[in-house]
Amino acid sequence: MNIFILKSLRNSALGVLSVVMSISLSSAASLTDMVNSVLTSHEDIVNAKKELEEAGRDVTDAKLAYAPDLSVKWEGGSNEKVDAASDSYIDGWDTFDWTYKQKIMDSGATLADIRNKNLELDKQELEYVTARNDLLIDAADAYLGLIKASEKLQASIEAEANTRETSGQEEIRVQVGSGLTSDVLKSKRQLASAQKTVISDEKAFNSALYTYETVFKTEGPDVNSLKKPRVSPDALSMLPSTLDETVELALINNRDLLISEMDVKIARNDVITALAGFGPTADAEYKRSFKDDASHTAGSHSEEQVKLTIEFPISGIYMDMPGYLNDRSALDRAINDLAVKERDTIKDAKEAWQEYANARTLLSYSENEATIARELLSITQKEREAGQSDAAAVLSAEEALESAMKDLSDDSMSLVTSVYELLDVVNLLEPNMVEDTRAVGTFNTSTE
Repeated sequence: MNIFILKSLRNSALGVLSVVMSISLSSAASLTDMVNSVLTSHEDIVNAKKELEEAGRDVTDAKLAYAPDLSVKWEGGSNEKVDAASDSYIDGWDTFDWTYKQKIMDSGATLADIRNKNLELDKQELEYVTARNDLLIDAADAYLGLIKASEKLQASIEAEANTRETSGQEEIRVQVGSGLTSDVLKSKRQLASAQKTVISDEKAFNSALYTYETVFKTEGPDVNSLKKPRVSPDALSMLPSTLDETVELALINNRDLLISEMDVKIARNDVITALAGFGPTADAEYKRSFKDDASHTAGSHSEEQVKLTIEFPISGIYMDMPGYLNDRSALDRAINDLAVKERDTIKDAKEAWQEYANARTLLSYSENEATIARELLSITQKEREAGQSDAAAVLSAEEALESAMKDLSDDSMSLVTSVYELLDVVNLLEPNMVEDTRAVGTFNTSTE
């Protein structure tokens, strides 16, 4: 990949634009394609899936604690007995034992462990969604950031070209005696400022390009082929309609809040497990033995044994007390953390809604401002040609148009990301809600 260094800046702004927009990198893909790719290959997603699978196996292992313990045992050997009178002996013996053990009671320890393992599985599912959505939003930010940086650089280059043209026209007017030297100086000052802006925006573009490459682990695309995402109809249908609805949905669905609630339940089960160490346990056992010529006894016989064992710890009550107290403290902390998380969730929900509402409003203003700025520049240029305006007015109109185009790019991208972040706060964001529309430059910014 070639690094962007706009070496031709001093020679031709249009030449710079050509360099920027025709950069040959890897073939461009849509955001939909890029998101689908990164969500299947990124190490964060791969690791989250593995942890989810491990949590599922832990649930199975915990449930097996209720399963009976079955065992078989065989023993065999040689046994000799000599009788002086009869000179008789017995040679060879074996035993076969079959044992069945069943846990009857452990004061709730196993049940608490199973509940915790299920809660950990549920938590891991939420953690997986969090990893997925974080990556999805990072991918959207990187993709949109590259588009935004490209549009800003393009606006700066076009502004520099316009200012260069204006400066040349003012010099011609001075040469023919119809212009002012001060207008030439003003235009040259603005041209120098425009050139600096191009360099600054080129730097920002390169930074956005590097971010894109880092997130997607690929070379940056041809910016000409980038497509602006839009908010899909599915996403629009899931958006909350009011601030109150946003808060309500967040208190029900927010993943961080749900995880905190699970942490409280896990901490309670840990307390139950600790208390179980103070209580009795009970196990049942059935054993059947088959013996042949065993214990120096000729012949075969069998035995059956049924046993019930109840055990109550005495010293364990004292020895396990510190662990119980620690678990109680952990429960209190989890409850306090839940209260904090509820407040944070409400705050995040309100901020996400406000960002979305502001983005919609700002975008409508930016669209109107860009239209007006474009018309104002055209009128001002015509007035200057007719001698009805001065260079300062043209230069000001050019600056206004550059600023308006950059604001429009910012606000159009911000609206899309604000929708994704709002849906994520209420845990309704799905990868299929990221859609592409048409090529850069023909984007309909409306989400209606």
